[in-house]
Amino acid sequence: MDRPPAARRVDRSDAGAALVILLGAALYVREALTFRPFLRTEPLGPSTFPLLVGGMMLLLGAALLRSALRGGTPGPGGGVARYWRPGALWGLVLLYALALTPLGFPLTTGLFLLLGFLVTGVRPARALLLAILLTAAMWYGFRLLGVRLPAGELFR
Repeated sequence: MDRPPAARRVDRSDAGAALVILLGAALYVREALTFRPFLRTEPLGPSTFPLLVGGMMLLLGAALLRSALRGGTPGPGGGVARYWRPGALWGLVLLYALALTPLGFPLTTGLFLLLGFLVTGVRPARALLLAILLTAAMWYGFRLLGVRLPAGELFR
């Protein structure tokens, strides 16, 4: 005799996290749309990379919401402790979006990467080195593309 498949339950905590991610992504994309190119001839404007990141956040948030509504997948640990790391990372993304204009790309991105690496368990010395190198590489890469990233209102 076949047993009926177990009823799937909506994972409310994942659904809540997905909604927070989607809200954060929407705010991030909204902020990215306010960046204006310095020259009309620039093929890529200052909003290109933030829009790519925001679009990925929207896609991943939607995927998490879909998974949660289908019953979710078992993850490590349980309870609130299971979500502190993703929650901290999303908090950093929100802070990044809010701090980008006043602090500028180099400082905001460097701090975001440093704190993100620390939250994910990278050793402090390595996190600092990676944050500096990646920020410098992104700054230089965008300059090669002719994209001027915001230096920050504090430094004007």
